[in-house]
Amino acid sequence: MLSDTLIFTDLDGTLLDHGSYSYAPALPMIEYIKKNNIPLIIVTSKTKGEVIELQSALGISDPFIIENGAGIFIPEKGSYTMIALGTLYAETRRFFDKYAETVPMRGFFDMSVEEIAQRTGLAYDAAAKAKDRTFSEPFVLEYDGDLEPLKALAEEDGFDIVKGGRFYHLITKGQDKASAIKKLIERYEKASGTVYKSIALGDSENDLTMLQSIDTPILIPHPDGSYITCDIASLVKAPFPGPKGWNEALKEYFNVH
Repeated sequence: MLSDTLIFTDLDGTLLDHGSYSYAPALPMIEYIKKNNIPLIIVTSKTKGEVIELQSALGISDPFIIENGAGIFIPEKGSYTMIALGTLYAETRRFFDKYAETVPMRGFFDMSVEEIAQRTGLAYDAAAKAKDRTFSEPFVLEYDGDLEPLKALAEEDGFDIVKGGRFYHLITKGQDKASAIKKLIERYEKASGTVYKSIALGDSENDLTMLQSIDTPILIPHPDGSYITCDIASLVKAPFPGPKGWNEALKEYFNVH
């Protein structure tokens, strides 16, 4: 049965093209997944608003995980139940401002929507949704050499820093994509009495815990064809970057020809 499978997917550089944010090359397998009622669970550094908009475009309504595992959203009765695993945004920003006094850094709160759009290549409306945070703070460092001292400061306060495709992210320590996935799998299994097989697809350092935590990890290469360092024994390497590699890897997994 295909319905005993859960697919967890990162977005930028994975389901979405790193430059254009297009998912068009993945449409054949997206349609296959929908036709076979396989949950397609987005696990991303993006915000709730960004994911809801993408889900609407894809025609899916499965649970999703935002801001690097900070929160799980379960669609129920026309609304969403939120399971918070990370520190809420106002508190995260309070600590961010403290660190910014000694480490030159700028977060999304400090940037205009126009600047976020310029840095990400997103349209204005999409950049506004990216700026509307629930938990974590994406940021840029003026000097990459400040990363380790900044990590030490953050750790003292119960925070951590992960690196995504474009930005660093200040998150709650102990929060990651794997922890959120584990809670969601448990929820699915408790509700159905089914033991699920799990697949995850990602391309960046902040996807590593996700890839380590499931049955079939699929690593997507970067646009230049390189892969992040990853020593998971069962790892599958997709043959192409972005949504084309996403589509081909799942096509191979499900033996679709």
